[in-house]
Amino acid sequence: PSVTEILNVADKPGLNNWRVEQAYLAALTLPPIEGETLSEFKKRAKKDAEQQTKDAMDTGSAIHQAIEDMWLGHTPAEYAEIAYEVRKQTIDTTGLKNGFVAEKSFASDLGYGGMCDLHHMDGWVIDYKTKDFGEDDLDKKMAYDEHALQLSAYAHGLGIPDAKMANVFVSRNNPGLIVFHVWDERANEGTYFERFKCLLKYWQLAKGYAP
Repeated sequence: PSVTEILNVADKPGLNNWRVEQAYLAALTLPPIEGETLSEFKKRAKKDAEQQTKDAMDTGSAIHQAIEDMWLGHTPAEYAEIAYEVRKQTIDTTGLKNGFVAEKSFASDLGYGGMCDLHHMDGWVIDYKTKDFGEDDLDKKMAYDEHALQLSAYAHGLGIPDAKMANVFVSRNNPGLIVFHVWDERANEGTYFERFKCLLKYWQLAKGYAP
C-alpha cells in the first residue's frame, strides 16, 4: 500500500473543509430550474460539486506533471512559469542547485511504499500541494499534520530519516504564487513517524495484511 492509502484512514480537516465548501458553493450558486424538486436539486448540486473537485484535481495533476518535467530536464507543455518558479524557490530555500531527484519510488521493509515528489540525499524531502489561494490567504493555515506524516514516511522509506521536510503549496488560481513551508527541523525527532506507523498497523490489521 502507498503512503497516501495508509493516510486515508485518518481524518483530513483541511481537505474535508474544502469539500464541504464546494458543496455549499454549488448549492448557493446553481440557478433554480422551474418544477425541480428538492431531491433533484440536491443531486444536481452534488454533481456540480463533484465536477469542481475533479477539475481541481485535473489542474493539480497537470501542474505536478509540469514540475516533474522541469526537474527531469524537459520543457513543460503547460504551467512552465509555475514549474520554474518552484525550482527557483526550491534552490533559494535549500541552498542546493544540483542533485535533486524527482518522482523516486521506494518500498519499505515495514510494508508500505510510495513515490516522493522531490528529494535530495543531502537531506531534503519535498512534496507539492496545489490549492486555490491568493495574497489575502497567505496568513491562513495551509500545512496540516497529515502532510508531515506523509513526508516523514517518505523520508524513512527513502533511507534519509533525518531529512528536512517541506511542503510547497502552489496556487491553482493565482499562477506564480507559491508558499514554501519548511517543517520544524525537529519534526522527525517527534511523533510524526510514530503516528504514521500506528496508522500503518491499523491498515494492516483492517486488511488482514502481513508483509
